[in-house]
Amino acid sequence: MSDLNPYIQYFPDVTDIGYGTAAGGNINLKPEESENLDVSFEYYFAEGSIAYATWFKRDITNRIMPFRNAVTANAATNDLGDYTYILSQPDNAGEASLDGWEFGLTWFPELEGMLNGLGVQASYTKLDSSQSRPIVDGTGNITGYDKTPLAGVSDDSYSVMLAYDREEFSARLSYFWRDTFYNNNEAALFANPLQVWRGEEESLDFQASWNFNENLTFTFDATNLTDPTFHWNYGNEPKLFNFHNYKYSQTYAFGVRYSM
Repeated sequence: MSDLNPYIQYFPDVTDIGYGTAAGGNINLKPEESENLDVSFEYYFAEGSIAYATWFKRDITNRIMPFRNAVTANAATNDLGDYTYILSQPDNAGEASLDGWEFGLTWFPELEGMLNGLGVQASYTKLDSSQSRPIVDGTGNITGYDKTPLAGVSDDSYSVMLAYDREEFSARLSYFWRDTFYNNNEAALFANPLQVWRGEEESLDFQASWNFNENLTFTFDATNLTDPTFHWNYGNEPKLFNFHNYKYSQTYAFGVRYSM
């Protein structure tokens, strides 16, 4: 909704560079559109179990991204009359493509005794993405186009979950990992905006519930068990150009549910 905000702030030139600056939303934004193609192969080899492979392709147009443009407006605040502002606002300024494979397995084998109810769910995704973003000079003129990976998309990611599901007790131990990925460009106030990348991310979580009787259930949840540190860096060079470091909290929660 902030991208569609019609309010624009104008800041007249106070450094004698010859133009002011402005920032706001864009009420003329068009929706992003995507032409999609999916092909899936599925094999159900047992009750409640499946192996699958999916290929998909996305061609995206009207990509909404930050854009700078030169506009003329009245500088009523300091009686300078009409002059140029460099307006920073979102615009439909790019295109993108995304294609890849996803492989997955859900398997609950027929086991005996206490092992009955044990199963695994896993998936792996391989992606190839690109987006075209305009390069603008100091006055908002497009001087070329920059090709980058699609923002927020890792080339590789996978997840594995070990499950145990019985009528009285159930538990899940799940692990998720994703590769480094392009996040954004540095703020436009820098002369040569740099690419900002986010490093590898992972999460190990656990969940369990015990139905003590038909009315009373106890639960336990734990997140971020590996306690990793996440890194952001310039140009995907974490050892040379560190940008941010994050360390998320581990959480543990006990719960009780009672129903009449």
